[in-house]
Amino acid sequence: MARDIGVTECDVPMEGEAVLRKATKECAYRTEMDPMWTKAIIALSCVFILYHLVTSRFGMPPMFKHRAIHLGFILCLVWMYYPATSRSIQKRPSFVDMGLMVASIAVCGYTVLNVDAFALRGGVALPRDYYFGAVAILLVLEACRRVAGKGLLILAVVFLLYAWLGRYVPGVLSHRGYSIQRIIYQMYLTTEGIYGLPIGIAATYLVLFIVFSSFLEKSGLGTLFNDVSLALGGRLVGGPAKVAVIGSALVGMISGSAATNVATSGAFTIPLMKKIGYKPYFAGAIEAAASTGGQIMPPIMGTGAFIMAEFLGVPYISIAAAAVIPAVLYFAAVFFQVDLRARKIGLTGLSKEELPDVKKTLLRYGHMFLPIIILVVLLMQHFTPLYAAFYSILVTWLLSFLRKETRMGVGKLVPMAVASARSCLSLSVAMANAGFVVAVLSMTGIGIILADNIVALSHGSLFITLVLCMVVSIVLGMGLPTSACYIIAATIAVPILHQLNVPGIQAHFFVFYFACLSTVTPPVALASYVAAGMSGAGTNEVGWAAFKLALAGFIVPFFFVYAPAILLQADSSFVIAWAAVSGLIGAALLSVAIEGFLFIEIPWFLRIIFFGAALTLIAPGASSDAAGFALAAVGILSVLYLRRRKGDAAAGL
Repeated sequence: MARDIGVTECDVPMEGEAVLRKATKECAYRTEMDPMWTKAIIALSCVFILYHLVTSRFGMPPMFKHRAIHLGFILCLVWMYYPATSRSIQKRPSFVDMGLMVASIAVCGYTVLNVDAFALRGGVALPRDYYFGAVAILLVLEACRRVAGKGLLILAVVFLLYAWLGRYVPGVLSHRGYSIQRIIYQMYLTTEGIYGLPIGIAATYLVLFIVFSSFLEKSGLGTLFNDVSLALGGRLVGGPAKVAVIGSALVGMISGSAATNVATSGAFTIPLMKKIGYKPYFAGAIEAAASTGGQIMPPIMGTGAFIMAEFLGVPYISIAAAAVIPAVLYFAAVFFQVDLRARKIGLTGLSKEELPDVKKTLLRYGHMFLPIIILVVLLMQHFTPLYAAFYSILVTWLLSFLRKETRMGVGKLVPMAVASARSCLSLSVAMANAGFVVAVLSMTGIGIILADNIVALSHGSLFITLVLCMVVSIVLGMGLPTSACYIIAATIAVPILHQLNVPGIQAHFFVFYFACLSTVTPPVALASYVAAGMSGAGTNEVGWAAFKLALAGFIVPFFFVYAPAILLQADSSFVIAWAAVSGLIGAALLSVAIEGFLFIEIPWFLRIIFFGAALTLIAPGASSDAAGFALAAVGILSVLYLRRRKGDAAAGL
């Protein structure tokens, strides 16, 4: 008899899981398996998580070996979880899957055992190195097909073929081409391919923070966030929608996946929003936009902050601190739009009886917020992310025993280990495939060629170059995991921006934001797709509405470059504080322009005025702020005049 793998406690609600399974390859795993294979997955997952916990505290093997061990675990779990096709055996791995497991163990074991001998040979490869390398490449590509989907697979294959057949490519993209042996060497035997920086980040940092997120979620922190958000905003105009914005921001920062956040939070918030009068498509759009913003919300920011810190060689806390003002502006814009829409259609909030008892929730789960505080404090004291994550996990586990509701015994720890290991699969496979792209860019010099040609195409215009880099980031992000999209887009776009003297942190934040926002950018908007399934609305309706709600996120990155005070890149604290204040006012005016409502519905020409005021206020600077306030004054006075005329006309009737 088949058994469930036993991790339902760590999964999203059933209605959300059903939508996710349709929307994403990573959720199309075997859910019920024969008892023997269930036990095998549980055992392997626990060993995998324990390996990373122990090595994070007591020291890792040499870099190459550590990455190979990590990938070996990942590949074996992929073959156990993911069938080759929908027609494959669902209750256990097929014989082909078992063969792939043996091949994965052989390849990764060979790598670990022979890396020292390879170094002693001075980097000279033996014939068997190429055989194992070819198998490793094929295994990673097949894992990508099963877990990450066709988008990333096609991109990886195209880049590998480009490295081989470059001499046949016409125009400026042509290069001399590389032999298959040379490609295998670069992808398997160097730190630029499979075992490059992307998989290194996954193996070093991301596993620990995925485990930390699982601990926080299981500790009841998600319940705490939702209940507190509902208590604070539930009775306001359009309360449940504001709860969705606040709650998804808090939950999303620890989940790191926009689609999963939609499925988790949306199962609770979308029905509430529909209940008080929001149309299904707008309810789904609010959840999609808010959940997407979770990836840019410090201090955890999903996976982005770790990758950016590694790229830039700066402390993780510096990235998290720089992200604060942009994240506040993004969520403020969404919050203001939600409020205006509620007032526009005359919605109310929830009754007192429908709100949770916050005191009771705080007594049960309030202590579980302490690990996040400890994490931030440790990072601010310049401890490494590994050290901070390990002790934050340990503190979370110890604190859980203070309340019966949060206690984490073996019965909870094992399912969490299984769920955490499974969450690592798509991320690590995506990182390994991103390594192919990064390696080919390095081998062929295409990154430099693209940079030169894009700068030439834009005639040296910074604004046009930024627009082109935005398009590259969004297009790459359609269907790709955010982390893989960011790594690939950064490898291509950041050198372009460097040619125009854009500093590193500003260039990376610019690319990162658009990699995240690709999840709500039609036509391929994964977060919107999941939200549409949860709300029962059309995908396009939800997608375009979510795009409008997230519009501030498409504007703010341009000001990272032109006005870096938003990223705390300024000499004066006053300049930074004023950038935050003027930006918030700009976000409010942007919401007025998008919704076309301020006390009354406003005509199109006033919407343009408010939009202009928003742009000039979001951009820090004395002259732009003066222009913004002037335009805002014109717009507000005009609205008050129209409102008075409308009132007089109504009285006259």
